[in-house]
Amino acid sequence: MGTAGKMLYSNDAMPTAAVAPKPKQRKFSLESLRAGDRLLKAIKDELRKKGEKIDYNKLRRDGYSDAMIARLKEL
Repeated sequence: MGTAGKMLYSNDAMPTAAVAPKPKQRKFSLESLRAGDRLLKAIKDELRKKGEKIDYNKLRRDGYSDAMIARLKEL
């Protein structure tokens, strides 16, 4: 291997700076998430007043996410 090969693979390469990962950006503001929770709770309370049971399996079949259904159960 000639000197060119040694230069390419030597350990004298310029050190690279460590880049800190960016904090994960929220898709929605906290206030909009809270407003969504209030809306879900109001709908759930209204259904309970009417004596209707929430069919979580139907919601899942209708395309609602597992995360939204879990959040609805928590409220």
